[in-house]
Amino acid sequence: MKTAALYARFSCSKQREASIEDQLRVCREWCAREGYRVVAEYCDEAKSGRTDDRPEFQRMVANAGESDIVLVYMMDRFSRDIYDAPIYKKKLRDAGVKVVSATESLPDGPEAMLMESMYEAMAAMESEKIGRRTKRGMEGNAMKCLWNGVRVYGYGVDEEGRYTVDEDQAAVVREAFKRRIGGESAHSIAADLARRGVRSYAGNPVGHTFVWNMLKNEKYTGVYMWGDVRVEGGMPAIIDPSTFAKAQSARVVKRRATEQWGDFVLAGKAVCAACGTVMQGVSGRGRGGRKYEYYKCGAGCGCKPVRADWLEGACAGAVRSLLDDRDAALQAARAVESYIDRTSDEAALNAARRRRDKAQQGMRNVMDAVANGLNAAIAQEKLDELEIELGVAVGEVTMLENAARFDAEDFADFLQFGTTFDDRAVLDSFVWQVEVDDSDVSVSLAYEVGGTLAETAFPNGSKSVCSGVAQSPENASEKQSNQVSGEGCLVRTDSFWLPVPNASRNVELGFDAGARRIILRFSRAA
Repeated sequence: MKTAALYARFSCSKQREASIEDQLRVCREWCAREGYRVVAEYCDEAKSGRTDDRPEFQRMVANAGESDIVLVYMMDRFSRDIYDAPIYKKKLRDAGVKVVSATESLPDGPEAMLMESMYEAMAAMESEKIGRRTKRGMEGNAMKCLWNGVRVYGYGVDEEGRYTVDEDQAAVVREAFKRRIGGESAHSIAADLARRGVRSYAGNPVGHTFVWNMLKNEKYTGVYMWGDVRVEGGMPAIIDPSTFAKAQSARVVKRRATEQWGDFVLAGKAVCAACGTVMQGVSGRGRGGRKYEYYKCGAGCGCKPVRADWLEGACAGAVRSLLDDRDAALQAARAVESYIDRTSDEAALNAARRRRDKAQQGMRNVMDAVANGLNAAIAQEKLDELEIELGVAVGEVTMLENAARFDAEDFADFLQFGTTFDDRAVLDSFVWQVEVDDSDVSVSLAYEVGGTLAETAFPNGSKSVCSGVAQSPENASEKQSNQVSGEGCLVRTDSFWLPVPNASRNVELGFDAGARRIILRFSRAA
């Protein structure tokens, strides 16, 4: 009995004119009708016929001789390239194998070669026309700033094909840029994001190449780019151009390896308030051989350097002034709890729950479709996408629910836990960032209200302390009755002042609503 090897192909996931299963079904029916036994089946999915870079096609050619014929649905399934087609057909003929079409009738004899050449030429011409139409359509899309099939992390696409900001992913983008400007390497950023479960569109843990490409992608500033098309403001911006420019020129801050020449505890955390550049630790010796260690602006913008031992000690002392007093810590926590209660984003929580439920329902729908005959490979691809969407939605729901369940007692316990730490541990564990200008120092605590001890930046962080100017103890009593005067630190919330005793210097304490962080501020003059 004569034998046949079947070959099927489609170009992309959107092609529906003849699916793989349809092609194979027609070919099997042809074999049954013509008296051929099928000995092998080769299928290339989402592979263009204009190239020979098709794994199953190459395997079929390599196995030439296992069958009498290679049967295809149409000749253009074999190849759409007018040069490749005769080359590979000759290879098969040399092995005693003939290429046959199940739907195109080819005569025997010399006329067959002419007809084959015509079919091949028509397939090549149609492929070129499709390519030109596709390119023309994509160029038209680009002129309108529409999506052209390129997925960009941080963005989604609406029903009209326009880019929209995916706020969950955009938060990661903003965080990466902020950390890079702060002197952190792409490797370090990627390792942390991967540890936290951040994944690419393909569902893979992010690596340093992913982060590096992100940091170099100007689209995040709102510039639409495709080929030679460049449209300023053609898509929504996630970061501003100045942030992008700073990230391009940022240098990685490396802590010195030798303890005797400056183990700068605030390396990567101390930032120049004037220009936003990370401050660098500088060591040297004076004329008498005395060692000096300073933090200075990495951009040299003019902000006065600050002595390292003073800055580190002052920051640790300011944190301890809050940590050491249970009543003060609890009052500060209750003030923040009040703010959270007033601003709880119930709408965002409900939206996240709807996205979670939609992803779960989508996964159930795909499984039902598989039971009704949906191709398993297509189903798996869709399930992978939905699984990523579900993971993001579940994470957002958890975060928002935790914020809604903020507990002042728990937060106060967290603050007081630091009393057993030495200065280095206090700075490492409780301080997220230190902003330094010529007159003041502002310390952002590493605790996101409504979450756990924060280990990374929050993208909507603010440089401002509170919603007003903090007052000194001398004039605190002049404020309204809901503001309390006293010695030591002052806590500035949205609604009142609060004394925090036992501070070694006047420390103003505020709540940054944008970054959802506690801020300590004190003067460099002390």
